[in-house]
Order: sequence, then C-alpha cells, then structure tokens
Amino acid sequence: MKSRAMSFLCAALLGSTVALAAAPFRADKLKVVATLPELADIVEEIGDGRVEVVTITRGRENLHAVMARPSHLVALNRADMFVQVGLSLEMSFVPGLLEGARNRSIVPGAPGFVSVSERWEPIEVPASLSRQGGDVHPHGNPHMNLDPRAGEFMANAIRDGLVRLDPGSAELYGQRHQAYLQKLAQAKQRWEKLATNFRGKQIVVYHLEYNYLARYYDMEIAGAIEYRPGIPPTPNHLARVIADMKERGVKVIVVAPWSHNNDVERVADATGARIVELPNQAGGMPGADTWIGMMTVIHEKLAAAFG
Repeated sequence: MKSRAMSFLCAALLGSTVALAAAPFRADKLKVVATLPELADIVEEIGDGRVEVVTITRGRENLHAVMARPSHLVALNRADMFVQVGLSLEMSFVPGLLEGARNRSIVPGAPGFVSVSERWEPIEVPASLSRQGGDVHPHGNPHMNLDPRAGEFMANAIRDGLVRLDPGSAELYGQRHQAYLQKLAQAKQRWEKLATNFRGKQIVVYHLEYNYLARYYDMEIAGAIEYRPGIPPTPNHLARVIADMKERGVKVIVVAPWSHNNDVERVADATGARIVELPNQAGGMPGADTWIGMMTVIHEKLAAAFG
C-alpha cells in the first residue's frame, strides 16, 4: 500500500514538473515594441504589468512616412516581442528597423513577431500594381486600426502572442483579454448611439485612411484631396474636387493631424465645408490616448459635424 502511494506521489510530482517545464513562469517582464500607440495600449491592457512597451510612432505622423530613430533599433534589439498592424501600413520604416536590429526572435515567422491584421479581410485590394496609382498597397487598404471592429481583432492577436511567449501567464492574459472585450462592448454601445445619423452621409477626405470607418457606417467618400495616395494634389485636381463638392453638396472634409494643410483649407474656403480633424492613431489629440479613446473621439467629432 505504501509502495503504491509513493508511486502515485512520484507520478504526481513528475507530472507537475513536466507541466511547469512546458509552461514556465517568466520572472522578468516581456519587452515589447509596438509600432502604433494603440497597439501598445492593448498590449498593456492584456499584459497587466507583465510587459514593458516601447512605441515607435507618437500619434500625429503620416504612417506612410515615419522616420526611424536610433533608439528604435536599440529597443528592437532587446525586444522579446514586436507588434505591428501589417498590410504594408508600416512599410516605410519596419523592414529597415527589423533588419538593423539583428534580433531573430522578432522577425516574421518567429514566435515574437505579431501582425494584428493577420486573417483580417482587407478592402480595396488592387487588381494590379502600378506606381501610376500612387502609393499602392498590395494587400489592400492598410488602415484597419480605424475600423470599429478592429479592437477585438487586434486584442485576439496580441493575447495569442503574449501566451506564445509567456505560457506560464496564460490564465492572466486570458482574464485580462476578457476584461478588455467587456470594455469594448460597452464602448461600442456608446459609438452606435453617436453614429445614428452617420449612414448615407458624404465626406471628402485628404488621404484614404478612413475607408474602413466609412464602410462600416455606410458613409460615402465622395472624393480625396490627394491626387493619388501619397501624391499631393495638383491645381487641376483641387479644382475638380471643389467643383464636385459643390455639385454634390458635400459639407464635411475629414483629415488627420498630419494632413490638415493649406490645400485642405483652400478646399474648405471654396466650398463652405467644415474641416473635421480626426486621429489616425492613438495619442494624436486629447482624449485619444487609447484605442477605445481614439475611436470615441472619432465618433464624437463626426456626430458633431453631422449635427
């Protein structure tokens, strides 16, 4: 009897040892580099003190023209995890940074690489690629971070990445993930109330970065002030935009902090349209420090613009 009891105890201890070996608890925090502030926000929400996050962008940049800094290389070299949106959104700076950082644990395909747009269904995937179309994104419109559905999608990818690197904290990450989804559900109820008069509204944009938002609420993007994505407008193009807006009665121009420029002011003056400056990433303006906060600001500003 004693022999059987001892055998059972040894087997139980062995099983516990194997389980711990399979899912070790990290004594140190995960070092994470995120391209956008909203990605860092979600990492911190789910990581709950188990992460240290560095963000590359600051909230007001044109995401297609971000300048990398030496400090980014240092952070990436030391990182356990790298988080990006993907869909070529960060193409201007991420490939060079990952190559220069010389950290094989965070390159595409490695356990520490997280692209939150993986398995996302992009819109506007080009049938053919040509520089005549401007700054064309081969995988479709990359601004999925501005879609009201994206919060849960990004949170899922980030949770999976954290669990992959720190399986010993999987239960904590799961709990924090569920708590974040509850916050999202509450926020979505507020957004739906604010968006009751969005459907059918026409807007003109500077850059095609609010297309997911417009599609979600059945708003119509009646034109873009950019001549082509990434190419500033010509005088002839501005004249066409102004004429089209007058003919169609478009009274709202949507821009990001980086694109609120003299061309936008000229179009607004000529048409009597209202310029609505929206964040294109978290941290871009007061109240938009988190992804939920950013989306709330977007909904509030549009609701005010549409009356």
